[in-house]
Amino acid sequence: MDKKGPFGLWMGMSLEQVGPGIEVIGRCQFRVKSVPMAHSAFDWYILQITPNCGLSWIRACGKTIQTSVYGIELKSAFEAMESKLAAAYGKYEKIDILLPESIWNKPGEWMQGIVLRERILMAEWPPKNGASLKEPLTSILLATEAIDTTSGYLVVDYFFQNFPAATAEMAAEEDGAL
Repeated sequence: MDKKGPFGLWMGMSLEQVGPGIEVIGRCQFRVKSVPMAHSAFDWYILQITPNCGLSWIRACGKTIQTSVYGIELKSAFEAMESKLAAAYGKYEKIDILLPESIWNKPGEWMQGIVLRERILMAEWPPKNGASLKEPLTSILLATEAIDTTSGYLVVDYFFQNFPAATAEMAAEEDGAL
């Protein structure tokens, strides 16, 4: 198994192996500005690292994209990243929906739907759909996020095989506080 994964990070990495510049943002979640193999589309990264499982999840957070209320520039950036990920990982499933009963259904309300999480634009690379993921990755997810109705960014999540065990580890630790 190749030790290097996305951005030069690998499953099971400890906090010490990540290096300096780590900001704690939650229980077992850390924000870093730099990674061994950075990509120009991303400003910062969130890493989930538990004491026993190590690194189990990476979220790459994109640069802020100024866009119209129609979301044209954000959609365009999504499609460009979608193409790059498809070239690297193959088949995927795209989800582009407005949730039922949302009132934000006009073209000029596209970003408002994203802001309120009533509209979803995402793509997923699960192995069950024929994605070509390299071990130990189990899934990749690309999504749009909004800051407000005229700006947003992309996120790409990478899930490793140890993600379920890390989630269980975090839950057990939290339940120990009861």
